Amino acid sequence: DIPDVDWIIQFDPPDDPKEYIHRVGRTARGAKGTGRALLFLTPEETGFLRYLKAAKVTLNEYEFPTSKVSNVQSQLQRLIEKNYYLNRAARDAYRSYLLAYASHSHRDIFNVGELDLQAVGLAFGFTVPPRVDLPSVSSTKDGKRHNGQKLKGGKKSMGLSS
Repeated sequence: DIPDVDWIIQFDPPDDPKEYIHRVGRTARGAKGTGRALLFLTPEETGFLRYLKAAKVTLNEYEFPTSKVSNVQSQLQRLIEKNYYLNRAARDAYRSYLLAYASHSHRDIFNVGELDLQAVGLAFGFTVPPRVDLPSVSSTKDGKRHNGQKLKGGKKSMGLSS
């Protein structure tokens, strides 16, 4: 345990609500015995909340108006483009994120084939997302299956490049 943890911030939910409860429980183990957690979800991922509610997790939902969020995208992209080590770390993080997303047990909610890869790439500081090969087969909403081949241009590729 890490002492004095006040907040747990999660950008990707665990497979099981018990894992979420365990992660959040770390905030209550500090000297104060209280803490908070923040879980970021895209609108497509809010279905995960039903699993947390079923596990009797107390939730407060917040929406952040885009007008209140600072736009640091151009600075992030410049940093990633110019610094080799940050670029390498961003590539590794992007790949790890997609692999974790693809292996999520709640694929009805976390469907890697439905990710907007351009938007995900931007979140990691890339103007053009790097190619990532995934070992599994996935389905998209239109029922077409992709098995790891590189597909150009669309957000629904399992080669995961755009």
